[in-house]
Amino acid sequence: MAHDGADDPHSAELAGHLAALGVDREAVGLYLDLLSGIEPAGTGAEREPAVYSVRRAEAVGRLVELGLVVENPEGPARPPLPVPPGAALDLLSRRATLRLEEATAAIAGAYERYRRRDPAASGGVVAEEVTGDDIERRLGEALGSARKEVLRFDTPPYFWSSARGADSEIAMLQRGVQVRAVYARASLAHPGHLTTNIQPCVDAGEQARVLPELPVKLTIIDDRVGFVSLSIADVDISGSLLVVRPSGLLTALRALFEACWERALPIQSVTGSSPASAALSVRPGPTERRILAMLVAGVPDSQIIRELGVSRRTFFRRMELLMAQAGAASRFQLALQAQRRGWL
Repeated sequence: MAHDGADDPHSAELAGHLAALGVDREAVGLYLDLLSGIEPAGTGAEREPAVYSVRRAEAVGRLVELGLVVENPEGPARPPLPVPPGAALDLLSRRATLRLEEATAAIAGAYERYRRRDPAASGGVVAEEVTGDDIERRLGEALGSARKEVLRFDTPPYFWSSARGADSEIAMLQRGVQVRAVYARASLAHPGHLTTNIQPCVDAGEQARVLPELPVKLTIIDDRVGFVSLSIADVDISGSLLVVRPSGLLTALRALFEACWERALPIQSVTGSSPASAALSVRPGPTERRILAMLVAGVPDSQIIRELGVSRRTFFRRMELLMAQAGAASRFQLALQAQRRGWL
């Protein structure tokens, strides 16, 4: 019954997106068959073994419950009918968001229990707080010794200038360190940060994505040390940072990063291109791609205009051209098309 999407990249991509939203493999395979016009086994003249019939019925039930299909009015022997997925996708997205919020709360609770416990009882200090000038020194030394991978949640305020941070990361990338970063909307809106830090790092090989908000400022280096703010407000007010050594806490922070990474939208290199995106349409220029990146992140028009240094008239004219190029009737559709076409 499972749909074979090995030779269909679009189906494989759709299957991955549905799985990420929590739809199980059997239901995904059936849904792809229905969208492709393939009549699932067990309908019509051909019958399938009882075990597969039961599995198909269960998958139909799950798709009906999710609101992706309705039962065929001709009877249960006929395949179900796909319906517009708007409400179902909204429900799935809300469920994914709820799972992330629950994971965040669980991690926060785990750390609170850790904080109340004597670290020495577990055989050593798991984490320590550093403040002031020690923050820059400890973080700089750890990044300088990175060998394999650096994971980051990037959100203001910043400990050093955007250009200096970019120079440090580009040097890491050049020596073979992989960097994955999730940026908050506020990072793209921060004056100059997109052009002097984010885009140069992405062009140099950083894998970057964006979310509206991030729960903490976080850097994990080679799974051997993590740097996390006690809260974004604490970093801004008191300049404090928690240094986390290998432990259950560091593992939980990595899991939080991966959960946010899966939900985030990609930011791609201005200088790079892919055959798939080129085949879909002509890629927008660097300025238009900056507009799209900030638009997807939810940055207000006024901040985008200030960041670009253009007039409101010029900005809205470029928006109209982008929407026409993408065949979009709304900003939401523009953001969706930009992601699908690899423009971000």
